[in-house]
Amino acid sequence: MQLFDALLGLPRPVLHHWGYWVILLAAMLEASPLFGLAVPGQVIVVLGGFLVKLGVLDIGDALFVAILGAILGDFIGYWLGKKYGYAFITRYGKYVLFRKKYFDKTKQLMRHHTGKTLFIGRFNSLTRAFAPFVAGASGVPLRQFLPLNILGGIAWGIVFIMIGYLFGSSYQLASRYIGEFVVIAVLLSIIIISLYRFINKRKHIFEKYHLYALITDVAALYLFAKMVEDVIDGELVTHLDAWLSTNVMRLWSPTLTKAMMLITSIANPLNMTLLSLLLFGLLIYKKKWYSALLFVSGMLGGFLLEFLTKLLMHRPRPEHGLIVATGYSFPSGHATMAIIFFTVVLLAFKDDIKHAGLKHAFITTNILLSLLIGASRVYLNVHWLSDVLAGFSLGLFWLTFLILLFRTVIALVEISNKTLLSIWRSMRSGET
Repeated sequence: MQLFDALLGLPRPVLHHWGYWVILLAAMLEASPLFGLAVPGQVIVVLGGFLVKLGVLDIGDALFVAILGAILGDFIGYWLGKKYGYAFITRYGKYVLFRKKYFDKTKQLMRHHTGKTLFIGRFNSLTRAFAPFVAGASGVPLRQFLPLNILGGIAWGIVFIMIGYLFGSSYQLASRYIGEFVVIAVLLSIIIISLYRFINKRKHIFEKYHLYALITDVAALYLFAKMVEDVIDGELVTHLDAWLSTNVMRLWSPTLTKAMMLITSIANPLNMTLLSLLLFGLLIYKKKWYSALLFVSGMLGGFLLEFLTKLLMHRPRPEHGLIVATGYSFPSGHATMAIIFFTVVLLAFKDDIKHAGLKHAFITTNILLSLLIGASRVYLNVHWLSDVLAGFSLGLFWLTFLILLFRTVIALVEISNKTLLSIWRSMRSGET
């Protein structure tokens, strides 16, 4: 668990205390008619079971808050349905991932199979958010609803806490064989992919290139975790590092060394800062606001991630470097910053170039510059190969994650604006 404490920056007592509240809130919102489709309550409760297995949470307390949250959430949904009826969900639901076909299906099931819908429907992702509300709006008596709610809440809480608990057992077993960092990367990848599918299934906000960003994001995360794991455990890549560090000296020549020193200087802190200011100014001048925000967030976040990783890894640099380089080695800051910088340049301006040949040349140049900067660090013997691979993967992971995050935030802002506009119009019509 020390690894999780280091990565999250949270001591175990904080996770222990707030973990129960998060599980309770997630289980309650899971049954909300407005937020149930948007809040991944099941995933959070499963994560609670996972933390139980790791010894962070107590299994009895975790079960209690999951069950309590499920029961309270369903009761709130039932009360809303009973008080406001169907007009409530049909009026406001469209702004929070509402789908009419799911709602109609739940109403149909409630008419013909009330008990099964309330109990089994809790485990169905299409009906769990609507079943309590429909029960209240349909006039299901409280004496019929309450026992089914309690039994269903108990079953739901036990099932998903235990799924997380069993998953924790698998995690501990897998981490012994393929490494803890790789397992964490796989888990994070599953979460990212699940969120991508969850959001896109309900709002279809992602375009084709976002799928490519998702694939790149997951692949980069895995490669970075693999490099971390191999460096810590001294596995194969470290032997390749040592071999390259020794044999690269055979390639040294005055002409090639001058070329590599020129290439590596592109990404040194001073030049990269100046280039970044110029690029930011150009993006603002061209009114490419999205690219400007992506660039600033990418560079600042990439620098922070690279800096923190170096502090955690404490890896020394190779000996006998051709130039003086200070600080820790893993990951390569030059590689991290270069891949972010030139990828943003590529994404921001490639569509402005209409000539196919020039566009291909522009794309190739940006890719080659990133790769050559990374290669120059290995040639000059100031970084190991794994440092450069980790820097590239860290930069790509962070940038593609931001692309997906920004698209999601923009879509949510658009939804919020529509909601506020609808409320404002309703208030105006009420006044008149």
